[in-house]
Amino acid sequence: MTAFRAIARNVVRSSFRNRTALLFTIGLAVFFMVIFGVLFGGNGPSVRVGVVDQDRSALSRSFVQQLQRTKGLEIETGSRADEQDRLQHGKVAFLAVLERGFAAAGPDHPATITAYQSSTDTAETGAIAGEVVASTAVGFAVQHHLVGTPGIVIRPPQGVATNNVRAIDFLLPSMIAYLVLQSGINFVAIGLVDQRARKVLRRFLATPLRPAQILGANIVGGALTVFIQIVVLVAVGLVVFGARTHGSWAIAALAVLCGTATFVGIGFLLTSAVRTSEAARGLAALVAFPMMFLSGIFFPIDTAPKVFQDIVHALPLTYLSDALHSVLNDGAGLRTVGVDLVVLLAWAVGCFAIATARFRWE
Repeated sequence: MTAFRAIARNVVRSSFRNRTALLFTIGLAVFFMVIFGVLFGGNGPSVRVGVVDQDRSALSRSFVQQLQRTKGLEIETGSRADEQDRLQHGKVAFLAVLERGFAAAGPDHPATITAYQSSTDTAETGAIAGEVVASTAVGFAVQHHLVGTPGIVIRPPQGVATNNVRAIDFLLPSMIAYLVLQSGINFVAIGLVDQRARKVLRRFLATPLRPAQILGANIVGGALTVFIQIVVLVAVGLVVFGARTHGSWAIAALAVLCGTATFVGIGFLLTSAVRTSEAARGLAALVAFPMMFLSGIFFPIDTAPKVFQDIVHALPLTYLSDALHSVLNDGAGLRTVGVDLVVLLAWAVGCFAIATARFRWE
């Protein structure tokens, strides 16, 4: 155990002595925070409106299509429960529910729309979206000759408390996931190749240490390194840019731990296939950079084509990103992110087992 702790402690020390690698990981993450914080500030993406068609008639479907053609609105359709959940978690700014009997509008029975909007500081955005929906409803009523009846009546919007996720709030867990990826694959694992090249690992042959102990100590040291870097990054996000979180940091830390084990394991697996640190860095970049841009850490992937989503859901970074965003942006609990953590642990165990079997002392 003493040797295990010594190796883990050495990983942390050597990580912070490597100033180039340190700048590439935490420095670049802070740089992204600064750039995106300046560009986007506290503003969110384009206005999204949730629509629930309870009537499911030809007229109600036509109205939904009219909304979808309205400029300035991005329409999300689904069940009432799903869209209310989207509104609560800040994924839509306004919710319009087309009640049953929409198509049976008459002199004594208007086509009714129940409206919901955020009661937090995105209320202004929701109000603007509501005005656009109301204007579209007036034009639709004229087009379909509903002006002789009460027409389309939009009930006064009901306020809903939301998490109000802004661009900078979304970016903070994204940069945490980025740090875990880069530190695991490029920072810690490649250090093992450097130790092999400098004959350091060969000296361990004279000790009772097994490959699993050496790799495990590197994972522990890597996790400590990542947590120290994350503290700095979170301080910048919260203090400088006013990023807000809604969930448990303990659950987020658990996700970071699982993610670190996963990406250090992937890094060990990659470095077991090469002999030099230069080749290891090239192979690590070949794996890390596509994963970084395809896993939803810079932009949400829930609106991407289904074929694309099927591909990115095979990547472990997708599950780490999903877990961190669910916890820190949506306030999700352990049960919600359980599948993400299990997938990350499965990746970690699999890569660790293969890397241990392929371990080379020199």
